[in-house]
Amino acid sequence: MKLTLRNKLYLFMRHLLSFDYILIFSLVALFIVNVFVQYSANDQVMTRLYSDVVFFGFSFILMMIIASINTSRIRSMAIPLYIISIILIALVLVIGIRVNGARRWLNLGIRIQPSELCKLSVPLLVAYVLSIKDNVLTYKNYLLGFVLIIIPFLLIAKQPDLGTGILVFSAGFFVLFFAGLPWKIIISSVIAIVASSPLIWHLLKDYQKHRILTLLDPQSDPLGKGYHIIQGIIAIGSGGIYGKGYLHGSQVHLNFIPEKHTDFVITVLAEEFGYIGIIAILTLYLLIAMRGLRIMRLAPDRFSQTLAGSITMSFILYVLINMGMVSGIFPVVGVPLPLISYGGTATIVIMIGFGILLSIDHRNRYKDPFHYN
Repeated sequence: MKLTLRNKLYLFMRHLLSFDYILIFSLVALFIVNVFVQYSANDQVMTRLYSDVVFFGFSFILMMIIASINTSRIRSMAIPLYIISIILIALVLVIGIRVNGARRWLNLGIRIQPSELCKLSVPLLVAYVLSIKDNVLTYKNYLLGFVLIIIPFLLIAKQPDLGTGILVFSAGFFVLFFAGLPWKIIISSVIAIVASSPLIWHLLKDYQKHRILTLLDPQSDPLGKGYHIIQGIIAIGSGGIYGKGYLHGSQVHLNFIPEKHTDFVITVLAEEFGYIGIIAILTLYLLIAMRGLRIMRLAPDRFSQTLAGSITMSFILYVLINMGMVSGIFPVVGVPLPLISYGGTATIVIMIGFGILLSIDHRNRYKDPFHYN
């Protein structure tokens, strides 16, 4: 039946209004916070702020485009995206840009961090492999998923970037978990890791060992490895309940805080907006997490459900690690705060993930001519 112009307009408006706008508005609200915090963190210099706005604008458009693509098309991209990410990581080890003794970036006209792509490509492929046959999964299925996870993990750890490697491993593990990975395997793995901790400690590089030891006693190296943690705790505590006021953070603007626009950006928010500011940002993160878990719960198939769960739980993990790292609970491992820290590649990858979440939710609730197959 040929659609009239009126019917086409109706379907188009229904398409626009059918997305999860609570999730979308929460993401936009996070970016608005990002604009104010980055302006302060960069000492009111506009250059980086313009770049941040461009990256978010591009990634937001990309998110909405992906949200309009059917999940079957997204599923078909799993293998090529995984292969591309593995090739890029391998190239990093050969021709990557070396910064502070580590190769983590490629210069392809613009500087990109391929390991960020693995945070998306790994769970996407594992979810695809586990959903090829929608039946009861066997140990062979889980073993194959583990192999697909461990390959990029080892390549990223070789850079060395153990923090990002653990996040990539976690993203893949969440897929296995939501697919029904037996608890006896999980518990046995934890016991094995604990039992092999002396070997793992021996394999760690000296700076990684130093980070762990400094976490236990930051004052042992207050001007070295412990400096980040000590200054972060001071900045968070000095903000009090209401903060010192926007652009009036002394720890931030007197440059006591290292990496204040990336890994330690939460200290800017805490010092200038206080406990109230932290609660506000955590509320936004919690709202996003709840919408993601809701999408996972209502997902119609194993692929959509496990992928949605991985994207959501990975996002939560980034927040927990970054805040724990800044407040001295976890070692400093270079994990940015999602959508608040400065970083183009990370922002784009996160927004692509949310585009997939929106696509899963949209497909579950609506089927119309504007949801492209």
